[in-house]
Amino acid sequence: MSPSAVVIGVGNIYRQDDGAGPAAVDLLRESVSPPGVTFAVCDGEPSRLIELWSRSELAIVIDALSVRSPRPGAIHRLDIEAVEASAEPPSTSHGLGLGTAVRLARELDRMPERLIVYAIEIEEYGFGPRMSGPVQRAVEHVAEHVWADLAELAAERIAA
Repeated sequence: MSPSAVVIGVGNIYRQDDGAGPAAVDLLRESVSPPGVTFAVCDGEPSRLIELWSRSELAIVIDALSVRSPRPGAIHRLDIEAVEASAEPPSTSHGLGLGTAVRLARELDRMPERLIVYAIEIEEYGFGPRMSGPVQRAVEHVAEHVWADLAELAAERIAA
């Protein structure tokens, strides 16, 4: 049986700000999670993402975003339509990327019903486990947004 929701932190904890996704999942795991919610960490490889979110009601992906002129800690919330419509967005070293995973999952009929992506702009991605202050604060804000998304899903299920 597929989980009702899965929260996936994408990144590498040993590449400074690139560890934002896993750090957000770690923060979320510290609280009591609603039933049917799975938390996972992934390196961003498309087949692993697809396996994690396959046929869930809601998949939330938290990832670091490397852009040419970053505003470290800036948060972008994208839904599935935005991810599919975009050309492959700039990213860290996560192989083929989220856009490829979405297109492949669509072809394989392995998409979640809803997909939300939180992308945190980063600047520091050298070696080491320490995140910059702006990205660490963004991780905390994203965790709050994810809890709100999970609460909304629970309310929808109760109303149905």
